[in-house]
Amino acid sequence: MAGKGKLWITGITGYIGFQTLIIALERGYSVRGVVRNGSNIASLRSKSDLVASSEADGTLDFAVIPDILQKDVLTNTLKDVRTIIHIASPLATQADDYDAEIIQPAVNMVTAVLEAASATPSVRRVVITSSCVTLVPFEWNFAPDSERVYTLLIYLFSATADDLNSNPKGPYGSPMEAYWASKALARIATRDFKAKRQQSHFDCISLLPSVVIGPDTRLAVGAARPEELAVEARGTVLASALTSDLNSPFSYVGVPVHVRDVARAHVDAADEALVPGNAEYILSSDTPEGVVWDRDTALVANKYFADAVRSRELPLEGSLTAVKWRLDASKTEQTFGWKMTSFEQTMKEMLAQYLQLARGT
Repeated sequence: MAGKGKLWITGITGYIGFQTLIIALERGYSVRGVVRNGSNIASLRSKSDLVASSEADGTLDFAVIPDILQKDVLTNTLKDVRTIIHIASPLATQADDYDAEIIQPAVNMVTAVLEAASATPSVRRVVITSSCVTLVPFEWNFAPDSERVYTLLIYLFSATADDLNSNPKGPYGSPMEAYWASKALARIATRDFKAKRQQSHFDCISLLPSVVIGPDTRLAVGAARPEELAVEARGTVLASALTSDLNSPFSYVGVPVHVRDVARAHVDAADEALVPGNAEYILSSDTPEGVVWDRDTALVANKYFADAVRSRELPLEGSLTAVKWRLDASKTEQTFGWKMTSFEQTMKEMLAQYLQLARGT
């Protein structure tokens, strides 16, 4: 794999991106990591000996890009790059202007990356982090079709998608609704780009993960607090093992995926001999039936951490309602050649890390 060319990866300081960077380096890839400022580089070195050693031996270098929308700056960092892995995107956070702070940045970043790839002859593939939320409109959550199995067939981007939230409309009433729209519109922008430029010198892959959870490999015992794990989607999913302070006002679709599997899929997708291009792939475990967050989290806690439940380190006082969403990831597993980690194992690992951080051991 090391001979397949340099990877250019955005979002490497983030939850998925950091694990993607580590897996790529472990496999011997040459990597150019994109950061917004130089201080991020020192932080990455402190979190991983592999990052530090790879930078020292030249396997890893960094591109500091404060604004990824500056096309010339972006294109200049792509010299000798064969594969772009674009992970960075706004999260579902509170904002004064959802369109300006969540939706437009997501769409504009994808477009900027694709335009820069078009201007760089060495680039042969662009891998983009999309989301399963692009399969259905946000309103689906309030009247879900829990009998249908949503199967994303592998298809060329120039074809018509059977499953696509094709017309999200504002105004958006919550960060989650804005995030839902941002991912859908970014996916549409990717498909439209490829449809117009079918003869381009690179192909595209969109990866559609469901609810990404699992341990955070950026957090070191003794240096991080358990509260740093219990944030974003993983914090919401941990609620039923912990306290009602983490409860979400918004129900979550019961479709988990281990963060390690998502990172692994991004690196696998760089292998043109393994994964066909100009295609999209669902990343989700426990398909097609999914999970019931409260019930299944409590089962894992009692099965593997009964002492922590009795001592109330895991008080099981929170809650997260599950919306049943039947996904089919079999096409992905057949193509990539491995089965995604079960929710039971994923939650076991996440609870183990939470307890390690809480105990400092």
